[in-house]
Amino acid sequence: MLYVDNLEIYNKQYLEFTSQVAKTCQDRDLSNDSMVIGTSAIIDTEIDGVVGMNSGIFNNPFIIWGKYQKKWFRYYLKLSFQFHHTQMDGAHAGKFLANLQKEIDNII
Repeated sequence: MLYVDNLEIYNKQYLEFTSQVAKTCQDRDLSNDSMVIGTSAIIDTEIDGVVGMNSGIFNNPFIIWGKYQKKWFRYYLKLSFQFHHTQMDGAHAGKFLANLQKEIDNII
């Protein structure tokens, strides 16, 4: 699945591809066209970060988060974002996280 800015188009493609994989029980190879960002939610745990998520030479970017925390009148959700520097630059990672924060702000 190639990157698209439009969330509705992305969601439509995502649902089509995941349905196809569920029906055929065959992986959809993304290695030539796309970069996969893995996510994991450990909602019963308050984490400060995760390091050393090494499972191969060039791991895909990985985001992990735990339980949100409430302090005073605000909610906080700590994220740990890891990527291999040969796959993206710190500026790209910063832009991704800024866009993620913007999407979260739009929900609230």
